[in-house]
Amino acid sequence: MEKNKIELACFEIIAYSGEAKALFLEAYDCALELNYDLANSKIKEGKTLLNKTHQAHMELLTIEAQEEKSNISLLLVHAEDQFMSAENALIMAEKMLLFIKKFESKLT
Repeated sequence: MEKNKIELACFEIIAYSGEAKALFLEAYDCALELNYDLANSKIKEGKTLLNKTHQAHMELLTIEAQEEKSNISLLLVHAEDQFMSAENALIMAEKMLLFIKKFESKLT
């Protein structure tokens, strides 16, 4: 049964992370078009999905803490990779938005 819970949590992490990362990349595009409100909206929506990712990740950590032996699968490694990629995209989207705003203010 634990294997099913682990696989489900992995798939949730992959799905939520992928959706969040796509929103963060859309935020880049909005920022480049100087559409800051939409960029912030995309980031906010992505953060909501990233919170769901954190919840699924916490479930995995709880399952592992209760087991004596850890079974690491390729699916779990992929889920962790997608999670970190989405977190990095969030950081870069927020930094890009600040950079573009500062750059634009110096031009006007």
